[in-house]
Amino acid sequence: MLNIFMKSFSNNEIKEIITEDIKPNIHVNINAPDANYCLYTENYIIGEGYKKFNNWLFNRNILGWTHTFDCDNFAESFRVFLQIVHSKAMQKEKNLSKKQSVAFGVIWFTRDKGGGHAINFFVTKEDDKLVVKYIEPQNGKLVSLSQKEKESIFFILI
Repeated sequence: MLNIFMKSFSNNEIKEIITEDIKPNIHVNINAPDANYCLYTENYIIGEGYKKFNNWLFNRNILGWTHTFDCDNFAESFRVFLQIVHSKAMQKEKNLSKKQSVAFGVIWFTRDKGGGHAINFFVTKEDDKLVVKYIEPQNGKLVSLSQKEKESIFFILI
């Protein structure tokens, strides 16, 4: 089974999908610096991808949350890790236009229970529709954000 959907999407298309999900929080700037993005499957991200990320952290003696390695560090690390995995996978590609980024990023928001938090999100296909999913990088579980939490998003990087 492929872990990646073969079609890539422009940064404008990805921004539209994210904007549709977080509506009405359209005032937040979506940082999408790459020209094109590919989609990984949900199964890969929450399965093999997360397992490899967790092993990568373990091999660097990062064994869990600490004051010096907290939620934003986990979220940024998972994003960068998947970009590294993707970059290595694309090294064999002859067509440079396929060497796009992964539609996997970081958001910072205010939780309903209070306090800021950083998690990951990704764009994927579900029943032939593009959707945004959220994942807690500290445990690899999918999470749902309330509309109030979506409206509180103050940073997005994909």
